[in-house]
Amino acid sequence: MLPWLPDRSVYSSGSGIDTYDIAIFAALRWERQAVLGALADVGICGPGRWGGRLGDGRACLVIETGIGAERASRVAATAPVAGCFMTSGCAGALVPWLHAGDLVAADRVIPFDAAGRPGGALPAEADGLGAWAAARGFRLHLGPLAVSQEIVWTPSAKAAAAAIGALAVDMESAAVAAAARARGISFVGLRVVLDELGEDLRFVTDFVDPATGEARVGRAVATLAPRPWLWRRTVRLARQRRTAERRLGAFLAAFLGSERPALGLDAPAAAALS
Repeated sequence: MLPWLPDRSVYSSGSGIDTYDIAIFAALRWERQAVLGALADVGICGPGRWGGRLGDGRACLVIETGIGAERASRVAATAPVAGCFMTSGCAGALVPWLHAGDLVAADRVIPFDAAGRPGGALPAEADGLGAWAAARGFRLHLGPLAVSQEIVWTPSAKAAAAAIGALAVDMESAAVAAAARARGISFVGLRVVLDELGEDLRFVTDFVDPATGEARVGRAVATLAPRPWLWRRTVRLARQRRTAERRLGAFLAAFLGSERPALGLDAPAAAALS
């Protein structure tokens, strides 16, 4: 049993579930699909929201936020109550020994502004998670997670973010962690490394949708066709994404499936999905 998940029951109203055992926030479609792939009995709950069962039948809500703190904050503020809020998805490495596909769990979340100034750290629960992961063959790095107001494209921007002492950087976790703290809900931040510390990703800005992270095919062809040297970098990034998807999916299947650690929550929410 992991002690950071609260020992209190969840419930349903006559009109359906209004409290979940866990709510998981993912910015991108592939990040959301990795979560849904680990659940059973998945169904659409509304725009950008899906419900499903954990391996033991408990209730999980999955929310696709879109990229960025503003979108994540808006979604988290209106999310139903849950025993735990969790972010899941990709991040950029801020240390040289983290590589694509490596898993990171936040022990705290540190937002920073455009000038690189860190804000107040937000709590994240990770007690027992490293040992649980290791016992199941996963290597999970525990440490601070930096959160940027904008996409961190360049090695120099990553170096500036690394100065606050974090292992990796994303854009949404601070907003969800802040919403969780304001509502007295536990927060967990899980990330998989997509791009490494020394990688420069500015070349994708011309053809990646800033809201969804999806490539715009026409723009990609127009950008890459006259620059054949960029194809190699694009292929490498695509391979890194596949690695990240595979490893995140495997971890989530264990964490949310039958091998998931006991959450210490009572059962009524699971029945509400029936």
